[in-house]
Amino acid sequence: MQPKFELIRLFRTLTALCLCLCINQAWAKGIAPSTQIEDPYVDLRTGPGRGYPIFYVSERGDWVQVLIRKTDWFKVRTPRGVEGWVHKRQLKKTLNSQGDRVAITDPSFDDFSSRFGEVGVMLGDYEGSTFISAFVGKSLTENLSVEFEAGLAIGDLSSGTIYNLSILNQPFPLWRVSPYLMLSAGRLEIDANSSLVQTEDSNHKTVGMGVGTKIHLSRQFMIRLEYKKGVILTSGSSNQEIEEWKAGLAVFF
Repeated sequence: MQPKFELIRLFRTLTALCLCLCINQAWAKGIAPSTQIEDPYVDLRTGPGRGYPIFYVSERGDWVQVLIRKTDWFKVRTPRGVEGWVHKRQLKKTLNSQGDRVAITDPSFDDFSSRFGEVGVMLGDYEGSTFISAFVGKSLTENLSVEFEAGLAIGDLSSGTIYNLSILNQPFPLWRVSPYLMLSAGRLEIDANSSLVQTEDSNHKTVGMGVGTKIHLSRQFMIRLEYKKGVILTSGSSNQEIEEWKAGLAVFF
């Protein structure tokens, strides 16, 4: 059973990494790539928080390049190539190329409705087994998106690894609570003694269809609720129907 726990630990690590990579991406709407310091100086810290020490001071007139954003902190690069973190309050006191004060806006519902993609984690039930998964999606049109999901179904006696590729149709993308339909095809890899499928085969193709809802919370965050009905395609005389439901948190970009 040790390999299963190692797989779960690795999955949790990759899931946390996916979320951190997305959250740390620049969301600097309204900020030019370079801004000029108007205050006498701006403090640069070693990390995105007041607990990190100030290690460098950039003076009035310097043009700093905005690299990425993490909550209310921005990573910038000075003309001398020094990189550090500046709080939003100080960055608001910089000027753009037209000499106007920089306007910093947080992600809003308008950004949610026009998002490029999203990434998140889900927790639920997969035919009686606890199901955890991570997904990443990309918008194709205003209504259609494609999504890849990898997950683990963890039961008392067995576990399975699930990979799904889905097409989502969101008929009302401008709604704050926006329902969607989905079609999926994927693969299920299970132990030989699994209770999910009564067969000696360990790998199976799956197909399914489902419904769900995306609920915008604030900034870049939203809740996902989903139910799916699927079929495990076995090599035996009959296939097996499965039910899956899950809920989770996602961030969009």
